[in-house]
Amino acid sequence: MGSRRAPTELTVGLIAGELRERAERSLRHILAQTALERMEVVVVDVNPSGGNFAGSDHPKVRYLHRPQFRYYCEAQFEIVRQARNPVIAFLEDHCYAESQWAEAILETFENPGVAAVNYTFTCGSNSNYMGRSILMAEYGHWMAPHPGGKVKISTSTNLAYVRAVLLEKVDQDESIFEAEFLLHRQIQKSGWEIHVASRAAVEHESWASLKAACQANGASTRALGARRAESENWGTGRRLLWSLAMILTPAVHIARLAGTMRRRPALWGLLISSLPVLAAIYGYSACSEASGYLFGAGHSREEFLTRELTIHRNG
Repeated sequence: MGSRRAPTELTVGLIAGELRERAERSLRHILAQTALERMEVVVVDVNPSGGNFAGSDHPKVRYLHRPQFRYYCEAQFEIVRQARNPVIAFLEDHCYAESQWAEAILETFENPGVAAVNYTFTCGSNSNYMGRSILMAEYGHWMAPHPGGKVKISTSTNLAYVRAVLLEKVDQDESIFEAEFLLHRQIQKSGWEIHVASRAAVEHESWASLKAACQANGASTRALGARRAESENWGTGRRLLWSLAMILTPAVHIARLAGTMRRRPALWGLLISSLPVLAAIYGYSACSEASGYLFGAGHSREEFLTRELTIHRNG
């Protein structure tokens, strides 16, 4: 799509909750970026009590207390509204960006055909078998080492976008973030590309147990199923067919993940050893997504925010 973009600037969005020290640690990593002069940071704090937040007085930080938000997607869209820069990078509060993370994101967006950029992920300090396997299940497609470049499948919640493209696709419907892959489909259908920035490395804390990982992913996929069926106006018959088709999705997810490993032999051993964990998480998630199609979101939207922001991980 033509020549490289001119140097641009970045808004980093961080959503904080009850676990202040964790979110403050994430902010410290953001403020240690080599590209800090080209950045601003928007912290959206949904913790009802608010209060002191270490780092919020930094000149690059704008701290917003939003205790009225009940859903994670509300905080995500608040970041989109508040961003002053043409690129937005969302970073979860249990993620710790390496110092060249923002620089690598901005370099990738110099390609004018790129509308979204994925990071690469390493396991947090809980780098035991369970922690690594859960990370493989959730972020294996983008797990380091990764060669970078164009991808068809993108992560959610931890992702950078061109703000103008994001605003066009979201169109004031913040709940689309609950089925973020629908955004990615729209972006790609419009001719834009989604890339992985191999040097945009993030240390990601995994869940402390397989049960916690299943429940968290289940809350996400139930909300996803409900949002997808609602947005596409599915009738009862289609909802039923898709819920029945969920029996196939664990195998499909594993096959797709394996396909991304062809150029990453360093991860083959972990992929194979993680198969029992992958099957458990993907199986639980498939049942939850089917529930979303059949019975709606239930309390999954509130549960997703709670699990993201109030439960300690093993990092």
